[in-house]
Amino acid sequence: MDALDVKILRALISESRASPSSAEVRLSLRAIAARIGADDMTVNYRYKRLQKSGALSDWHLIVNPSFFGRSVLDMVVDVQPESEKTDMIRKLKLVDGVIMILNFFGRALRILSMYSTNESRSRAVELISRITNAERITQSRMPLPSSRTKLLTETDVKIIEALSKDARKSSALVAKELGLSTRTVRNRTDRLRQENTIFTFPSLNIYGIAGLIPVYLSYTYCNGAKSSVDRAVLTHFESSYLWGGFYDPDHGFIMLNAPTMGDVPRILEWAKSQPGIASARIDFPTEQFSYPEKFIELLQLGNKGAALQKNAIL
Repeated sequence: MDALDVKILRALISESRASPSSAEVRLSLRAIAARIGADDMTVNYRYKRLQKSGALSDWHLIVNPSFFGRSVLDMVVDVQPESEKTDMIRKLKLVDGVIMILNFFGRALRILSMYSTNESRSRAVELISRITNAERITQSRMPLPSSRTKLLTETDVKIIEALSKDARKSSALVAKELGLSTRTVRNRTDRLRQENTIFTFPSLNIYGIAGLIPVYLSYTYCNGAKSSVDRAVLTHFESSYLWGGFYDPDHGFIMLNAPTMGDVPRILEWAKSQPGIASARIDFPTEQFSYPEKFIELLQLGNKGAALQKNAIL
């Protein structure tokens, strides 16, 4: 895993609207090569190597929570006691709205949960707090693009269901399964992507990639220092960061590839030395759990209910 692999992974993560079909992947890789200043063949070779390593195990398709009138809450908790963490994750999966759990070595968990109102947000936080015995939960509202789709047709829903478990399916294969024309499938999926209603993204198994040491650096800002801190962080870690979250006014995070374990203390020391950072910590992610089936469950509640909720987002 070198700096070029990191850049390709980072670019793939940002290509959330790209179709994962073979033809569209080639177009996306060509665009990525141009963006990062690399040769097309080199990027294509590196992409295939990442696939073979298991780094890009699956492609998921999800429906934008804003279509359902929902926002996404990003939470980080330190569970108590650590010995019961596995059982806590099992219980958290059953919580209505929880769509992703990132497990870290030690006590930390990161949880993404959908909610529709301030009341439902408070209930979710309270329930998660009880399950994890967390004394404190760091909360951020994750920004989402607004879905411009007013209502999904029955055909739209069938196409989404067909792609939900394997978003790499070609339009021709989906069309054959559903008894539709390839043009219909392609036109419907293209429209829903353009309207910010469906997204496809690779499921990254970064925790077992040879030569990659994933490090989750999180920090809080001093008053008024957010912009300068974010610029400094992105500049300093330009060759090693995979993705980051800079949407909260009080704290941010960035996922990095540390060259060696010996570099980890230096990463934390650098962060703590920045004048705009009030506090910083490092966690090591070990596994990720995603629950795309919960979006299908929402679809199955019916388009009418989804349309009524559309304007309820806070």
